[in-house]
Amino acid sequence: MAAKMAVTLRVRNWALKFGVDLWEFGRQFTKMNEIKSRFKDNDIEVKRKDGILLLRELAAEVKNFMDFKRNAVMRIMDSAEQAALSELDSHSSSATASSQHYDARRINEYNSDGKLADGARHMDIRFMRRFERLPVNLSLSSILVPTAVSLDESDVKSALQWSAHLDPLFQNNLERDPALSWQYFGSTTGFLRRFPGTAWPPEGSKGSKQIHDFRAQNWFVQAASSPKDIMVLLDSSSSMSEKSFELATETAFNILDTLGEDDYVNLITFTEMVKTPVPCFKDRMVRATPDNVQEIKSAVKAIKLQDTANFTAGLEYAFSLLHKYNQSGEGSQCNQAIMLITESTSESHKDVIKQYNWPHMPVRIFTYLIGSDSGSRSYLHDMACSNKGFFVQINDIDDARKKVIDYALVMARPMIMYQADHPVHWSPVFVAGKSGGLGRDSEYQRRLVTTVSTPVFDRRNHSVRVANLLGVVGTDVPIEEIRKMIPQHKLGPNGYSFIVDNNGRVLYHPDLRPLSDGNQYIDQLRPKYTSVDITELELPETEMDNDHEVVEMNKNLLYDMRSDMIMPKEGETEFTVLNHFDEMKRVTARTQRYFYGPIEDTPFTLAVVLPEKYGSHELVSQQEIRHSRKNVTEYFKGDNWRVHPDWVYCEYNSVSELEKERENSGEYSSSRDQEPSFGSPEEQVLHFLARAGRPGWKWMSVRPKSPQPHHSIHGATPVGHFAQHLNMQGSRKAEPYFCDRTLIQSLVRDAMVTDGLDRNSTATSNGKEDKHPIATLMAILKRQGYQKFVVATSFVATRSGLLRWIDHIKRADDTPEPHFSEDNIRAMDMSWYKRAIDQHTVEQDSFVYSVPFGSGYAAKVNSTLVTASHAIFVEHRGHKAPAAVVGLQFQHESLAKHFINITSACTGMTGCKRTCASDNLDCYVLDNSGFVIISEDMEHTGKFFGQIDGTIMDSLVQDRIYKRITVNDYQGVCSDSDNPYTAAGGILRPHRAASWLYKYVVSLSFTWLSMLPTPINAWPQDDYTYNEDVFEEPNYTDDYEPFDEYNPPVDEEMDDFFTTADVEYTTPPPKQHKPYTGPRSAPDPHHARRCDLRTDLYMLQPERLNQGGQNNPLKGKLTNCHVSGCERPFSAQKIPHSNLILLVVDTLCPCGSKQLDIEPMEESGIVGACSTRRQSQETQKRRRPKKCINYHPEEIEIQQCGRGTTLSHLSASLVLAHGVMFLVTYVLRNA
Repeated sequence: MAAKMAVTLRVRNWALKFGVDLWEFGRQFTKMNEIKSRFKDNDIEVKRKDGILLLRELAAEVKNFMDFKRNAVMRIMDSAEQAALSELDSHSSSATASSQHYDARRINEYNSDGKLADGARHMDIRFMRRFERLPVNLSLSSILVPTAVSLDESDVKSALQWSAHLDPLFQNNLERDPALSWQYFGSTTGFLRRFPGTAWPPEGSKGSKQIHDFRAQNWFVQAASSPKDIMVLLDSSSSMSEKSFELATETAFNILDTLGEDDYVNLITFTEMVKTPVPCFKDRMVRATPDNVQEIKSAVKAIKLQDTANFTAGLEYAFSLLHKYNQSGEGSQCNQAIMLITESTSESHKDVIKQYNWPHMPVRIFTYLIGSDSGSRSYLHDMACSNKGFFVQINDIDDARKKVIDYALVMARPMIMYQADHPVHWSPVFVAGKSGGLGRDSEYQRRLVTTVSTPVFDRRNHSVRVANLLGVVGTDVPIEEIRKMIPQHKLGPNGYSFIVDNNGRVLYHPDLRPLSDGNQYIDQLRPKYTSVDITELELPETEMDNDHEVVEMNKNLLYDMRSDMIMPKEGETEFTVLNHFDEMKRVTARTQRYFYGPIEDTPFTLAVVLPEKYGSHELVSQQEIRHSRKNVTEYFKGDNWRVHPDWVYCEYNSVSELEKERENSGEYSSSRDQEPSFGSPEEQVLHFLARAGRPGWKWMSVRPKSPQPHHSIHGATPVGHFAQHLNMQGSRKAEPYFCDRTLIQSLVRDAMVTDGLDRNSTATSNGKEDKHPIATLMAILKRQGYQKFVVATSFVATRSGLLRWIDHIKRADDTPEPHFSEDNIRAMDMSWYKRAIDQHTVEQDSFVYSVPFGSGYAAKVNSTLVTASHAIFVEHRGHKAPAAVVGLQFQHESLAKHFINITSACTGMTGCKRTCASDNLDCYVLDNSGFVIISEDMEHTGKFFGQIDGTIMDSLVQDRIYKRITVNDYQGVCSDSDNPYTAAGGILRPHRAASWLYKYVVSLSFTWLSMLPTPINAWPQDDYTYNEDVFEEPNYTDDYEPFDEYNPPVDEEMDDFFTTADVEYTTPPPKQHKPYTGPRSAPDPHHARRCDLRTDLYMLQPERLNQGGQNNPLKGKLTNCHVSGCERPFSAQKIPHSNLILLVVDTLCPCGSKQLDIEPMEESGIVGACSTRRQSQETQKRRRPKKCINYHPEEIEIQQCGRGTTLSHLSASLVLAHGVMFLVTYVLRNA
């Protein structure tokens, strides 16, 4: 018993001495008390934040910012319509069109002799950070062209000519709002006019001279048409040839790719039976999210071609399902359409269409003929023309890509014919080009972007009734620019914000991790849109001491907040969420307060999140620059300080203002091919600090307000009104620069407080002793023996984004490791900063220690550094707020030696043999996430302890020293090489040589018959009746915002239809996924898919080790772990003033050990959109767009309803076959 007490006492003493030594050393070395005193010696205030007022202030700033972008787009739209109206009505010659544009493929192309190449044009360009660091011309636009689009076609030439008039407006928009990014006009004829002008492909890109066809992208299609329910009917019968089915599949996929979050979709295949490729989508319309679209594509790739085609069954199923959704209030409640894709049909199926779709024609029918079957062409043309649709003939992959957009142009007709509303669309977020930040690493970062766009109508009066969409105009809105409107210093440490749209999808969030696009944007200008729901990012704590009611309440609070944000409502709530750090290797539970409210006149809602324990107060401590006795730039001497590169301290509102300032001050002007800019954020800060000290300085702390156009009583904007009104309202000149006065004066105060901490020399140049406090401190520390800790760097990071550091060891010039400042320039975003702030609520007088993961080393290597950080909170009138974080980086080897020295001695005792240096004890220092900081085996450093001894780790969990927390990552990335519907992942088809011969003969016969002199009407109405009295004016109001939150009434007749034998699953259900074991490797971006990952992480429960205030070790033992019956005891002791514990394990009993892993694993079971979690998302609330424009009573007069390959484009072999058929017929008739 005495021996056990002695061991317990030794363990406690070891931990106590080790913790106190580290604390005293760190406390004195970082000068934390002096920094705190310096703050208190100045005028300070700890002010309470009002979350709702802060939210309203920030939401107003974001609204103003977005208004500028929307107004710019509306001005482009208005000018485009006017330019087209004037140019096209004047019937001016297009002969000069070629001189009106700069083809991006031919800009600045020179021959080897230095002369401009034939057909190329010269453009003066210079590199601009704001435009993805590309060389651009700020006066001209350039033309980008997709594959298979020719600039020589007459309609293209005409559009090129009139759209050239947009250049002055593009330029004027940029002058009004220098924060504008790319502006563009996408013509329905196929070219993209983008401003400012630049060459394509961009320098360094591996792309071709053609871009991806923008007409199929979200910003174009969704702006051109209202929300829609789409049923794709894909013929998968044996009559389809392999080549035709591949083309049909490509056509279907391209249709799916045009759909967005506001649309609903399903795809069925039909043979003799109607089949749903995705089993969990049976009898349903699902939202056209990227996940759902990808699921449909994967399932279609496993389709087997078989039997004959039953068109009637397919059409009946599609009509019935669309009718069910229309009647029940589900789906988009706007446009509805059937997309029929086939190689042949023997009739136009008038009977079933009359039964379900006449006389009102609520469902448009679009038909896609694969190949050149002229007989089928007339029937499919008839079906489309008789049902307000469009007929398209697809002969190759290019057709499949560029002709699918025709359906959106047809759906836009009612909107164009009303000539009133121009709906504004905000696209989902996507990864674009290089960041425009000043940070040293910005050049290697890509930015997130959303696009705001609106349609351009043809307002001409034509001799025949038409409704032409001229194109769509838009501008990119970088998320980094939006986030500038929400300064991080106002949110404080571990505070953050996010924005969600009307579908609950995030526009940005600190944990949003978009899937890699494989450089498809950089190479093809093709966005890969991101769709992540807010419930996939905010992870409520679900392991609250097994209290089921609290767990459910926590989940419900999250979903209630989501519902309110979608409504949108203003509100606030509070619940506990899991926050993960360091690439999901650490986790903490934090109670947070959420404040949320709408961003007016947008589909977005803003949320501000503040930590409950310390986020409600902020330190107010500023230095008035103009009244300072000292030049404030003196506090920023040297090169051992940085500011946060993403924060806006001060900035010029335009390049021209910076050029003017440099000319006035006589500063060196940069070359004409380079943007005048600052070399770093620090240079920019010093520039404005110097300006602020001059006479006549004015704080420009209010951003310019966006002018608001006057709207008519119905919300419509008359032609030309937008540009005229904005011209009048925008006459006030914008201020030359913007400064965040609070932030920059806080920065100066922080610089004053931390000034002098970097002067650590012990002797002056004349050899006399330096009496500077830091020199005295170093001497004291050395005398006390603390030089054992070999410090490489000490640092301080403040609330204003300032980072200062001192290098105590000279770095080798050839070291490959980046300097501390390079990796930690965004100090407040770093794990050591965030964890130190959280640690303050656990133990105020403590440091957070960490080592790099997996940084174990052999005995001769000593490069591993330990990082220690401590949060400084300043108190005023009973309230505290975080002011800074101080820290050290020191050599791990010196820390380990000090630990061994302490634990190998028996303090106050004699004859002690059981120490950490003996063979019968293993000693570990673990951090609060279960990672090894110190072990007798140096190769354990940075490893998760469960990988070393999972049995002991399990016991620590059972003893409630650590808490095991399951963390779900709903943004995981897995390989898509294995199609869950079929291992091969390809299209499965039986071998059918005879089928091809049969199909060819039938096709030839239909083609021959179609050439007989039988007239085909473009709009046949002989079997259909049209009664104008049955049509009503459209429901054209702003109240188009119902929620999908009620149980829809069941249409029993429709419900019975879906249980008939004609409908069945065809593809086998997705395979059950088995978790992969072993290390995960990142898949190729071109073969990556979203997946749900799951991992168990660990969190120290310090209160368990401090129970009763005894601070004694918690003892445990492993039993029944060896045949000998021996036991393996262990002790765990909290190391004071730290996030660490000392674990001492007896080694005499040779117990076996298992391994625990924290490597994320894919969830087992069904993966993808059919998983239980993904299916539950389909029932979540959403808010429909305000406008639905899907009907105009005169649309029936439009005769244009189809295009395709004519006989002149038929292959030579088919023409020859026709000739043979005619010859045979002639011979038979005259025999």
